Amino acid sequence: MVEFEKVQNTKVRDELVYKAELLKQRPYRRWRSGFGMIASLGGVIIIPVLLGIWLGGYLDETAPQKFSWRLSFLFVGFVWGIFNAYMWVAIENRKIAELDAKMDALKKGEKNE
Repeated sequence: MVEFEKVQNTKVRDELVYKAELLKQRPYRRWRSGFGMIASLGGVIIIPVLLGIWLGGYLDETAPQKFSWRLSFLFVGFVWGIFNAYMWVAIENRKIAELDAKMDALKKGEKNE
């Protein structure tokens, strides 16, 4: 195997480094990982909804009011779950953008440190 220092052509060396970085940082994708992400996203939404229903039912029994605690906390749980999902997707998009920027820098031949 040829060591990088012994390679005379820097264009070849840069291309090898770029392809190695791509292989190292590319996530292993299969249909199961996509399904797992969808299931996780569903869990991020459904767990606060279920907690809201449970808390609302508890308050309906212990502190009855003219309105339904259960329905109120169901709505609060749904809003909380949607906010959690939005934040999770925003974080994942930021990670993808950073990876794309890193790959663009490697394409241009800049050092990425």
